[in-house]
Amino acid sequence: MKKYFLHFFVLLVSIGLYAQSTVETHTFYSLALGVEKSYLIYLPDGYGSDTTERYPSIYFLRLHEAEWFNPQFRTDGKTLKNVADDLIADGIIGKMILVAPSTGGNSGGTPATEDLTDFGIVNMLRPDLADDEGIGTGKFEDYFFQDLIPHIDSIYRTIPEWCARGVDGFSLGGYASTLYAIKHPGVFSSVGSYDGTIMWYNLDYPYLPGPFDDYNYYYPPLIPRFALMFDMPYNTSYMLAHSATNLLLAADAVTLDSIREMAFHISAGSTNSNTNKLVNKQFIDSLAAKGIANTFSNYILAPNAIHTWAWADYYARLSLPMHWETFVSSGCEGVVSETNDLDRPSSSIELFQNFPNPVSSVTNIAFEIPERGVINIDIFDAFGKRIKRLLSEEFPAGKHEIQMEVTDIPDGVYYYQLENDAHIQTKKLIVLKNK
Repeated sequence: MKKYFLHFFVLLVSIGLYAQSTVETHTFYSLALGVEKSYLIYLPDGYGSDTTERYPSIYFLRLHEAEWFNPQFRTDGKTLKNVADDLIADGIIGKMILVAPSTGGNSGGTPATEDLTDFGIVNMLRPDLADDEGIGTGKFEDYFFQDLIPHIDSIYRTIPEWCARGVDGFSLGGYASTLYAIKHPGVFSSVGSYDGTIMWYNLDYPYLPGPFDDYNYYYPPLIPRFALMFDMPYNTSYMLAHSATNLLLAADAVTLDSIREMAFHISAGSTNSNTNKLVNKQFIDSLAAKGIANTFSNYILAPNAIHTWAWADYYARLSLPMHWETFVSSGCEGVVSETNDLDRPSSSIELFQNFPNPVSSVTNIAFEIPERGVINIDIFDAFGKRIKRLLSEEFPAGKHEIQMEVTDIPDGVYYYQLENDAHIQTKKLIVLKNK
């Protein structure tokens, strides 16, 4: 099977020559939500002409799918598309696929309707309170991980491995990006947030009396929007289970090892009054307490940075190179072709990273062999002791996928190894049944 490598190269362009990238809008049906959801996707210059090249992907979050790419939210008419085009043209980053999905209701695609969007992001406790379309069952976290990411990886030429996948966000998108990364380690290698609306540790806003009723005061105009997510009065136990800082500080050793494999690019505005500066500082300090560095040496984006789309785009101009460097330094090799291409022969064996990883119950393992033969797949613990033979069977040439149950394997770090007469390949497996 052909391997797709990340290459860093400089494009020499003349002044006035712009990349012919595209931003497309598409809709697909989400089984988790039971409704159709839309997303915008940035495809770099050359995507349509070179049908063999694969690209890293980054999910840029806010609420409505249009916000990162809608010039109406900007005073200069430029968007994330212009930021990415410029960085690629200047040779600062390589080509990437950028995905802007909906993480809430269908309203909010323009500045005039922005405040009408029902918040999603998590699996809602009260979707029945929605007054916006596009909510369905309210299971937005399941939609993102079970429907959206597999859909993007199957339809577009991404490199569908965690080491070539990132997530980023602004405002509530920063809450989502940090929560998703901490709660689902092993899906992303690179995590960004600008002025994210991150939850305070233990929900304790230090400038109001509390602790656990703080959010009833902290977001008075937005209480109806948060009620869909967390009920009303707020279900504080459910909120704590969706607090990135609480999850980080309570993580066990196995989970922390997986979190530490990610790079974090966290930045915030400069003022206390109209930005999320202080809570972002708390999150960054919590990362540091667990031995995790923030890529931004100064988390304040600029002395005059505030909570606006202009500053979010400025942040993206800095965070995209950080994401790219993370992908390159990971040594990630692209692997899986389209998931429906299971019978295409290759010139060598390939063992693919299991998904999901970490795994709580069942995970999928794919491999490809160039000719018919007997394949052995074994599970080893962190000390190299074989604990289980997963299979020993004869397979025809092509790509195959099997399921593995981990109900009989304790939580921890393991390795699964594919072996035939001539080759051995190994991948890391994380079992985490109590996440």
